[in-house]
Amino acid sequence: MSRSVNKIILVGNVGRDPEVQKTASGSTVAHFSLATNRRIPKGDDFEDRTEWHRLTLWNRLAELAQEYIRKGDRLYVEGRMEYDAYEKNGVTIPTAEISVRELVMLGSPNGRKAVSAEAADEEPVAAKKK
Repeated sequence: MSRSVNKIILVGNVGRDPEVQKTASGSTVAHFSLATNRRIPKGDDFEDRTEWHRLTLWNRLAELAQEYIRKGDRLYVEGRMEYDAYEKNGVTIPTAEISVRELVMLGSPNGRKAVSAEAADEEPVAAKKK
């Protein structure tokens, strides 16, 4: 039997405050974006590029995000990449998001207290379907 790995590690800045909701089954889910930057050579100079990542947090991590995370905060996150798609006006739109398993607040522009947390359990199977 062969093993495979789906692990994403990101360090970046929060792009917007978390949007937190309750699912029909009572689970808490939070969504927000994280920006990562990189420098690429462009002639004799460099160009800065920003990549945006959609993060999804479940249950206790979602509650922590609601309480502590704000736009501009610097975070370390670990999770897995998940792909999905939805249909809008007859067009299939693909999506990609990081399901966060571990979160560490590295700093806050407002000097708020740092928080570190790890997901205790996976999201409920019923909550995974959109």
